[in-house]
This record gives sequence, structure tokens and C-alpha cells, in this order.
Amino acid sequence: MTIFLKCLYILFESAWRWFFGCSIIKRAILHIANVLATAGILWYIGKPLWIVAIVVALYEAFYWSVGHGPAFDMGRGGKPDAETIKRYKKYFWNKWCEFLVPKEYWYTFGYDYLWMFFRYEVPAILIAIFLPSLWFAFAGFAVSTIYAICWSLSDKDELHGHRATRVAEILSGLMSGLLLII
Repeated sequence: MTIFLKCLYILFESAWRWFFGCSIIKRAILHIANVLATAGILWYIGKPLWIVAIVVALYEAFYWSVGHGPAFDMGRGGKPDAETIKRYKKYFWNKWCEFLVPKEYWYTFGYDYLWMFFRYEVPAILIAIFLPSLWFAFAGFAVSTIYAICWSLSDKDELHGHRATRVAEILSGLMSGLLLII
């Protein structure tokens, strides 16, 4: 039964990314469903304290809710406009990227990859601390790498247009769900 529920949860996380629509009401309902599913599976597989399961589930919802907007295209959008640069700079990890990447390479593939890595890795580490296994700490690396691969395949016409995004969302949800419960 536990293996079945784990597989079901991994599929749920994968579908979660696919159906994450733009509507505020739809997003609210999906966040509530995700928090309940995550708290339930964590409690069932080894976190008997409901408060810990709920805290991890809420933080996991935050993990998915903060957008990766400005870095989403992995450097393919050219030089960003002032509004997009403001979106980059509103997150604290942007300072880390600016420190690590030479200025002439800002907003390129490597910069966006690093930005997305920090965007997912910081909350992933905080979530992993509360889990029986620290595997979820690798989620930031996994998600940023999945997006980079999907966009690279899109460049080679292996995945056309928004299909790269959909494939990356599904694989990211799948990998994050797997890392959360192993």
C-alpha cells in the first residue's frame, strides 16, 4: 500500500505542475489540494507529527508558488528590459548570481541557470531538513537542470515551443515528488 501511495503522490506532483494554471482561484484550489496531499503522504510514510507534515507541506507549496519568471527562458530572451531586470532583482539570490557571474554574462544561459538553481535550491534545503531523508536537497539542481535540458532540446527542434515548458514542468514535478518521499 505504501509503494502504491508513493507512486500516486509522485504522479500527483507531476500533474500538479501541468495543471498549475494562471487563474487565482484555480491556483488557490490547487495549492490547498497540494498541501493536503503532501501533508497526508508525509504523515503516512513517516512523519507521524501532523504539525511537521503540515509545515513541510505548506513550505513545499511556497516552493512551487514563487515563480521562476525572469530566468524561465534560460537566457534565450536577449537583453531584458528594465521591468524584467526589476523582477530579477527582487529576489535575494540575484545578488549571489551577480557576484558569481561576470557582468558581461548576466542574463545569459549560465546566469539564468544559476538563478533558477538558487530559486529552487534555497527552499529545497529548508524542506529537506524536516524530512527523514535529505534527498530533497537536490531538487534545486534537478529542476534547473531539467529546464536547461528541455530548452536546449527546444533549440534543436526536438521539443517545439511551449512543449519544452510542459515537458520541463512534468519532469520537475515528477522529480520533486520522488525526491520528497524517498
